[in-house]
Amino acid sequence: MIATTSRRTQDRGPVAEVLRHLSPDLAAVAPRRYERIGDVLLLKMPGIDTDARRQIAESYAQVLRARTVAVDRGVRGPWRQPDVEVVWGDGTETMHLEDGIRFKLDVARVMFSSGNLAERMRMGRIVRPGETVVDLFAGIGQFAIPMAVHARPARVIACEVNHVAHAYLEENVRLNRAWVVEPRLGDCRQTAPEGLADRIVMGYLHGESYLDVAMRTAKDACLLHYHENVPVEDPNRPARHVEEAATRADFRANVLAVHRIKSYAPRIRHVVPSWPEYHMRSWPSSSSTHGRHCRRESGSRSPDGGRTSPSRTHVMPSM
Repeated sequence: MIATTSRRTQDRGPVAEVLRHLSPDLAAVAPRRYERIGDVLLLKMPGIDTDARRQIAESYAQVLRARTVAVDRGVRGPWRQPDVEVVWGDGTETMHLEDGIRFKLDVARVMFSSGNLAERMRMGRIVRPGETVVDLFAGIGQFAIPMAVHARPARVIACEVNHVAHAYLEENVRLNRAWVVEPRLGDCRQTAPEGLADRIVMGYLHGESYLDVAMRTAKDACLLHYHENVPVEDPNRPARHVEEAATRADFRANVLAVHRIKSYAPRIRHVVPSWPEYHMRSWPSSSSTHGRHCRRESGSRSPDGGRTSPSRTHVMPSM
């Protein structure tokens, strides 16, 4: 089974085998971590000359039976386009299989993070039957398709502005027969529906300026999964961003739980307030009555199975 992996070297294992195929000088500088997406390997090799990179890449390819090995230099631009250079083999389009789902993508043209595997699997299992889900930054379908395949939502509306990623999204819907997914090409400010979502996914790490779109998209009761990179010195920043946006939209937002996805950079953490998960209910404000409002239901059930208070949204962890 092909899976996305990122591993530290050990006394035994593929990385140790790679190093044994290299000269001592090359083994000393070869990367100890790799990322596998389909049959493509991504390596970080800063400061290593071209010939050395080729020899290291060839050793990795032979041990791990990869078709292509590329140097990963991160991402660039507002659409987070990968910056990769092929150093062994050819072709960067691949078919990646994980959790029973096939993702077709070009690792040189669209972003796909191996570090988000657990979150993709989690999202595929927490959606409730009959929900309408809106993914504001759908990419190639990395959250939309697991939700469609492993859960029983009524609809998954998947908005994507990048035409390359959108094309792969449509292809991945067909590959996985995920017919409840409705790909929409364009900025989510123009393509997201209004007042329709039971659950909203915001997987873009710089999506704070789109929280107003989430508020417009939400039903009176809605769960929001909001991803953000957070300095360790300010762990409450995502909650603050959502609560401020909710207040402006006459909503009340309460954190259900916070999921740490991975370490993004030194002292920077990628989190989702479930932190990325919020339970929102519209609430009458003293100065405005034009927003969407909900009834105060005594003893009703929350989306996570708990009891709600007649005066506030009930908060319970969804870990």
